[in-house]
Amino acid sequence: MGSIAGSRFYLAVASVFLFIGLFSLPGAAQTSPGEVILEKPQPTSELPGPEAKKEEVPTTCGPLISDTCIPIEEHHASLQVLWGLSLVRTFADNNWKSVNAGGNFGTFIMPVKFTFGPTKHLEIYTIAPLIVNYVNNATVPGPGGETSATYTGIGDISLFAKYLFIEEGKFAPWMPAVTAVFGTGFPTGHASHLNPRFLTVDEIGTGAFTFTTGVNLYKWLKPFLFYSNLWISTPVNIYPTNFSNIRSREYVTANLAVEYPFNKKWIGLVEFYSTWTWQPIVSAQGFQSPSTLVGVLPGVEYFINDKWALSLGTAVDLAGKSVLLKVTPLFTVYYNF
Repeated sequence: MGSIAGSRFYLAVASVFLFIGLFSLPGAAQTSPGEVILEKPQPTSELPGPEAKKEEVPTTCGPLISDTCIPIEEHHASLQVLWGLSLVRTFADNNWKSVNAGGNFGTFIMPVKFTFGPTKHLEIYTIAPLIVNYVNNATVPGPGGETSATYTGIGDISLFAKYLFIEEGKFAPWMPAVTAVFGTGFPTGHASHLNPRFLTVDEIGTGAFTFTTGVNLYKWLKPFLFYSNLWISTPVNIYPTNFSNIRSREYVTANLAVEYPFNKKWIGLVEFYSTWTWQPIVSAQGFQSPSTLVGVLPGVEYFINDKWALSLGTAVDLAGKSVLLKVTPLFTVYYNF
């Protein structure tokens, strides 16, 4: 299975490079990115013509769900707080068909992300999510006849590092910037010894160390800014599988985001997000457990000043396999130190 996962991963990497390469051919005269609010500024480029001048890429917040590519500036830091309310529409079974979710489920999420740039081209960030799960009108009651429940806790905390090893246009004008990503999710969320009276909403963790590696890409094709992520994650279960319904499965994250600056203050955003697992899904899923999911997020960004910015969007899960399909309005605040 590891060899299959590896071959699929490298094939997917090649596909993303080909996709961005084809997109960039008409805009080969346009090069390096400028300053992004959570990213490191890059050199400006010169436009052709009798009076060549330098043009800077518009400053943006970056995607809401997808990861950015260019690391934050050396010895700088940023704080991002996100609020989201997920409302479950339906449940997608193993055959990609929508069935009744078994109740009115919902989740309030508040991930807090802190980012720091210790050296040039290197960024380290950590994410700690507060999670509030709830259900009412459950079709299968608990042992005491419960049909509603609420549970609050900290989910799985993650630590990531990314290093920029190819700058945009370094070897050819059409080439995107490429960042290597490494990260670990820690099993800090509640994933075992679940209480039946909470009707599964007390399951807010994976019960696994999740090791992630992959690449992020970035390309400016005036007036659009493109981002993509291609990661493979391997959970290592800390509980015996015969005593726990949390299973370990490798999965791939594939995201694509596009920004369009309307002016210096307002930026439009569209994201396509997905996770894919090819192993059999036969057990219940934790809040962050791997499953197959495809969705889209339209959004908008707004700059208050050089230190503060806001983003607003709605993530809509379009299809999936063995997963709750949700609609999630999101609002986030950025602050740069």
